[in-house]
Amino acid sequence: MATVTIKHVTKAFGDNVVLKEFNETFQEGEFITLLGPSGCGKTTMLRIIAGFEKPTSGELYIDDQLVSGGKTFVPPEKRSIGMVFQSYAVWPHMNVFDNVAYPLTIKKVPKAEIRQSVDRVLAIVHLSQYAQRFPNQLSGGQQQRVALARALVAAPKLLLLDEPLSNLDAKLRESMRFEIKEIQRELGITVVYVTHDQTEAMAMSDRIFLINRGVVQQSGTPQQIYNEPANQFVMDFLGKVDFFKGVAENGRITFPEMGNQSIAYDGPRKGPVEVAVRPENLYFCENGVLQGKLEAQYYLGDVDDCRVRVGDTLVRVIANGHEFQDLTNGQPVSLGIRDFRVFEDNGLLEQMLQIQT
Repeated sequence: MATVTIKHVTKAFGDNVVLKEFNETFQEGEFITLLGPSGCGKTTMLRIIAGFEKPTSGELYIDDQLVSGGKTFVPPEKRSIGMVFQSYAVWPHMNVFDNVAYPLTIKKVPKAEIRQSVDRVLAIVHLSQYAQRFPNQLSGGQQQRVALARALVAAPKLLLLDEPLSNLDAKLRESMRFEIKEIQRELGITVVYVTHDQTEAMAMSDRIFLINRGVVQQSGTPQQIYNEPANQFVMDFLGKVDFFKGVAENGRITFPEMGNQSIAYDGPRKGPVEVAVRPENLYFCENGVLQGKLEAQYYLGDVDDCRVRVGDTLVRVIANGHEFQDLTNGQPVSLGIRDFRVFEDNGLLEQMLQIQT
């Protein structure tokens, strides 16, 4: 296990600054996810940790050793890391055993020790019975587990994963999330994981660092980031959400685009606001706070994904799947709200959401 200490790391390519003042410590045994849209700087940070990029300024420590910063630079092969890339990158002419053994073979580790280490790590990734197969005889998920085993066989202190599941189909991707998390728990290894998939981040992470334009917007546990977002960008990126423009005054928020319907509000903000509501926090009831008409519903089995017209605004409601049979498009409906967040309407939302498009 290893700690990773990042002190004021900035990275620029010419005039393009892709990371700004990244300053954090990843603790031993943590599963850290760097999350954000394409081009936000998350993979650059991972490559700096790996030693594939040098920071423009700042310092990086693995445990107590300075590995990047000033005139110091420790190459990747001397950082005691394992890395798994988006592509499987397994040797097609080698069987599973030899693919996994490769890092030990080039270090001239004794054959008996190689056999013991490879057998151990193949058991961990559930590939023992495939040791003599070649990559073209394996599924995509099995090939990714080969790449994972190869990264683990030399017992690294730190495991880095760069969008390792993005080439897999949805069902396999879901099962691999839990397999990787279980392996990390079993080994107690420190993991830094890069993804743009918020579901992966929520399912696997001890802490998430949500990055946008090279700046960490918020860090914390999945529960903290989801339930206590620092700004509109965080609220929008992690989970489903609708934003509604309103005016806060006299203990209520009024929505002009919803026919001046209003909800109770005892918070500190006054004047123009953006109200963020997650669709799972809206529900159908008899005497709700908003009145509208059911315009469409999409039965997804476990949930009923609905669209309700409230004034001139289309509101998304995620209801229990069993409610599908009791609802009819066009009928009047009443909505209750379990929870919502209120942000100042200062144009920040529109500016930040443009980054994702």
